[in-house]
Amino acid sequence: MVAVPFASPSTTSRAARMRATLVTWLTAGLLGLVGLLAALGGSFLSTYTLSGAIILLALAAAAFVASIWAKRRMRRDIDAKLGRLERFMQTFGQTQGTLHGLDGRIVLWGSGAERLYGYCEKEARGKSGSDLFHTRFPIPAEEINAILARDGEWQGELTRRHKDGREIHIIGKWSLIRGEAGEPEVAIEVSSDITSIKLAQRQLHQTNALLRAILETAPGLIYAKDLQGRIILANVSTLDLIGKPWPEVEGRTDLEFLDSKGQAEAVMVNDRRIMDQARTEEFEEVISREGRHPRVWSSTKAPLRDADGKVIGLVGVSVEITERKRIEERLQLMVNELNHRVKNTLATVQAIASQTLRGGDPIVRQNLERRLMALAAAHDVLTREKWEGADIDDVVTGALAPFGEGGDHRFAVSGPSLRLLPRAALALAMGLHELTTNALKYGALSTLNGHVAINWQIVEGAKPLLRLTWIESGGPPVAVPSRRGFGVRLIERSLAQDLGGKASVIFDQPAGIVGTIEAPLCDVVVSAEVTPFLQAGALQAGAR
Repeated sequence: MVAVPFASPSTTSRAARMRATLVTWLTAGLLGLVGLLAALGGSFLSTYTLSGAIILLALAAAAFVASIWAKRRMRRDIDAKLGRLERFMQTFGQTQGTLHGLDGRIVLWGSGAERLYGYCEKEARGKSGSDLFHTRFPIPAEEINAILARDGEWQGELTRRHKDGREIHIIGKWSLIRGEAGEPEVAIEVSSDITSIKLAQRQLHQTNALLRAILETAPGLIYAKDLQGRIILANVSTLDLIGKPWPEVEGRTDLEFLDSKGQAEAVMVNDRRIMDQARTEEFEEVISREGRHPRVWSSTKAPLRDADGKVIGLVGVSVEITERKRIEERLQLMVNELNHRVKNTLATVQAIASQTLRGGDPIVRQNLERRLMALAAAHDVLTREKWEGADIDDVVTGALAPFGEGGDHRFAVSGPSLRLLPRAALALAMGLHELTTNALKYGALSTLNGHVAINWQIVEGAKPLLRLTWIESGGPPVAVPSRRGFGVRLIERSLAQDLGGKASVIFDQPAGIVGTIEAPLCDVVVSAEVTPFLQAGALQAGAR
């Protein structure tokens, strides 16, 4: 604690004491003089007139009255000062303040200071504040003393330690109280706790440092705009793309620094939609420099809100995907070519089989051709869906299509909407083809009144299952065959193996066979995790 001269405040002023003393001595002198005159008697009276003695007596009486008046005034001054001191002590005791003496020791300790530092009056009074609080000053203590003596006050930030050991940051304001002769009497310190403010400032500094590090090192574009589309934040990558320093970009819109006005207008339309709808979107944009190849960016933009939740702009992050798009285009070309070649291969196999079996059994040739057609139909569905999966409705419809017109009323198809994995779609298509072929030859579809009900559903459980049933009705009685044909073996073995489940065909029914296929749902259905992301905005020519 800084050492400040301190003397206990006097109960009366020096001038009042001097006046009271002077009047007292004057009164005593006059009274003594009057007494002397009375003792001398007539000899003196012969020399001085009676009026002179009366004047002296009046002066003595006046001096006596003045002495009494001075003492009463002194008493009023003392009472007033004591009252002010008492009120000060009561008020000061509630503040976070202290009084310091000549050697820096604490001479007054209020309840406010006790709340701030944790020490009671008994623990703090008479102790050196610097030692007790482990005070760290912003400047040397000698300089603070000099400022206090020169200006009468000093203010600054101090770091101190609470009784429990934690660090406290305060703003201390010190005022020097002087006596009538200008001598220092007391130094008053009032403290304001700013620990929470300093902590918030430190956290803000760390957050800003982290944000700067992210902005400076992030490979993508990071930016923010106000409601008018003006740039209010841009990282180094954004400035590199624009090709201008920050002073030439700040407060400007895309129309002012993008080379292509069409691209700039498309960007601002997207930005306006996000701010108006107040929702986050992800889409692809094109931003290119004049004379260079177009660059494609995957942008995620979100509304920027103030403390009350009101939209005041947007923030965005854009990652370049130009090379990825080129690879995707090349892969798509390869897939299209492969699909075309597979389709041609299936057609070639079908032609070879037809020529090879021309002189053979026509039933065998027809069965082979239809199986190849069913495989080709399933392949077409997957090709159309880019081999990412196929809707089960499309797979079922494609498997039933080769069996002629007018067959729709013979089939009752029902079940929830599901998207099958490519392998499951091919296996299910082949299985349905074999069931339909068998129904046409021997089952419900071999008669005019026969019908087939195809239903699939999800069976809940510890491991959910996809269950598909084939139930024939209105057909001739079906007996168990003496041996399993190719179609039944395909369903019960190959199909079950491809689906990772089980399949069965029941023949001993009065109106047609009953087929059941079960497979773990996770093995046959496209999950949400692998479902391709549907972009919110399509990439358009010349648009960002």
